[in-house]
Amino acid sequence: MSEVAIELIGVEKVYNPGTKSEVWALRGIDLTVRRGEFIAIMGPSGSGKTTLLNIMGTMDKPTRGRVIIEGEDVTDYPEAELAHIRRDKIGFVFQFFNLITTLTALENVMLPMLLTGRYTEKEAQEKALALLALVGLEERANHKPHELSGGEQQRVAIARALANHPAFVLMDEPTGALDTVTGSKIMSLCRLLNERFGQTFIVVTHNPGVARMAKKIYHIRDGRLYKSPPQDLLQFAWEPDEAERRRIMRIYLKMLRQDLIALRRRFRSGHVGEEEYRRLKRMIAHELDLIKRGIDL
Repeated sequence: MSEVAIELIGVEKVYNPGTKSEVWALRGIDLTVRRGEFIAIMGPSGSGKTTLLNIMGTMDKPTRGRVIIEGEDVTDYPEAELAHIRRDKIGFVFQFFNLITTLTALENVMLPMLLTGRYTEKEAQEKALALLALVGLEERANHKPHELSGGEQQRVAIARALANHPAFVLMDEPTGALDTVTGSKIMSLCRLLNERFGQTFIVVTHNPGVARMAKKIYHIRDGRLYKSPPQDLLQFAWEPDEAERRRIMRIYLKMLRQDLIALRRRFRSGHVGEEEYRRLKRMIAHELDLIKRGIDL
């Protein structure tokens, strides 16, 4: 597996090229995000950050340049293939949650797993419950979005984003619809998932407080990307204690074991070849070992 989650090489985006209304949204963007990083990209309206987010999420194509996800150049893929890339390799968390209003929290988290065909309904349900427990919402599993607070809806969105073990989670103004304390809790949860489990996060925001949660900060202005390290330490409104960290790690261990069960079933049924089976098994075993060393079982 590639150590690079996503790489942009010389990415440019020009709208209405060659006309009087030509707009250069992105100018020669080079960016490498490695697995396990937590980066923020800051910029005001009109800076190009939304265009950059859409290209990283494969929802738009660059005019020039390359987009490489986990070592795979996806720049020229047709939309049908890009839809599979989004489903399997990218987790999305949006400002206004984007949950399906007619589904429960549990069903919202199950859906991306069922769409892959890699899980039975029972397996998807068990993993979805574990994911909801991971974000502290196991008791709200059967509630629909309108029955949840904004912070709860965003935690469901995070659980959904993690469902298929993505290469990276792309977050678009994830605290924009939340109050300050709730937003801080959401970002602290993401920081914990990054530090303990190596989940890769890319946050696109105009909020300096949100950006400083990340380990690296980039600024985008007039379509150009600039490196800008944090200037001070962020004071968190909420910090998980050791008991909470251990609770989350135990749930994550359970989820990985469920993934291993599903993988073995798919191998026995012939849906996964031996080489792919061994590769995925090694990856899961490595993560299991990391977690076992981090908690007293």
